[in-house]
Amino acid sequence: MFVLFPSAGADPISVVAVGDIMMGSDYPRTMLPPNQGDDLYRKVTEYLRSADLTVGNLEGVLLDGGVCAKKTNKGRVYAFRMPPPFAQHLVDAGFDFLNLANNHLNDFGAHGVESTEKTLTDYGIAFGGPAGKIGKFEIRGKNIAIACFATSPGTDLIFDIVAAQSKVAGLARQHDIVIVSFHGGGEGLKYLHTYDTFEYFLDQPRGNVVEFSRAVVDSGADFVWGHGPHVPRAMEIYKDRLIAYSLGNFCTWGFNVAQERGYAPILMVLLDSDGTFMRGEIFSMVQQPPQPLMVDSLHRAARLIARLSMEDFSEAAPLIAPEGSVFRSISMPVRTINP
Repeated sequence: MFVLFPSAGADPISVVAVGDIMMGSDYPRTMLPPNQGDDLYRKVTEYLRSADLTVGNLEGVLLDGGVCAKKTNKGRVYAFRMPPPFAQHLVDAGFDFLNLANNHLNDFGAHGVESTEKTLTDYGIAFGGPAGKIGKFEIRGKNIAIACFATSPGTDLIFDIVAAQSKVAGLARQHDIVIVSFHGGGEGLKYLHTYDTFEYFLDQPRGNVVEFSRAVVDSGADFVWGHGPHVPRAMEIYKDRLIAYSLGNFCTWGFNVAQERGYAPILMVLLDSDGTFMRGEIFSMVQQPPQPLMVDSLHRAARLIARLSMEDFSEAAPLIAPEGSVFRSISMPVRTINP
């Protein structure tokens, strides 16, 4: 079933965003998907390729060998290393841009960062995050910038809201549309809800994602896309801009994907020429290993995000229909057809 939207106006920009991507790791032991990962995105590629710009969060490095920079024997401390040729799967799936600003950027030190950057460059995928690097695109005459923030060394920090606002404001002066990606918030089933408060996880600071997101919108961000909690979180309409507080796990081979951790939403948004959120769609996918990512006919990701949005943001929540259509208000009707 597909959604028929009302007329969009003058040439909107469409963006598809997903959460965490970790296509299996060969460290500390080999846990790679069957068929060298060729089937990971096979059932969802048409959704990923349905927009002008497709973005995700790469959780781990693309590297052969190297020395792990973490003490992974300390309980819940993990390091992820993907074979560099797996970047071809990202190309085939349709990814244009990957956020690298997260707590796994430095898993293998500077060598891991350099290898990941070189690999993505060689495969033609843009990226942002390390040392404040941003993504830049031109789509139908519109200049688009993507700025990335996280809680880890070597990235622009979500804790430093003044610096984040300054960076976003500068980008907004030079670009038609500014997208902000952030990696923050607690992790796991206990962190489904989003609160306007500073979060910690395993005694590590994970930021106040509500304060941060609203602050960057105040400074010119047009779409804010979050990840990090490994579960989907609420969405909010703030000053006519959409904030997606977490898109959860998308393709995380070897992770615990039980319950909501296995919900893998693909969020498509339409932005007006000035960045205003017009409407969107949550395509509900699910991870059920050893199967590849698949469409969830129960629409569990969309239904969860709809409920959390109403519970956490009430009147500021977008209207989310059971099958995933996202609207700014109840005044815009939902019309569906069966193909």
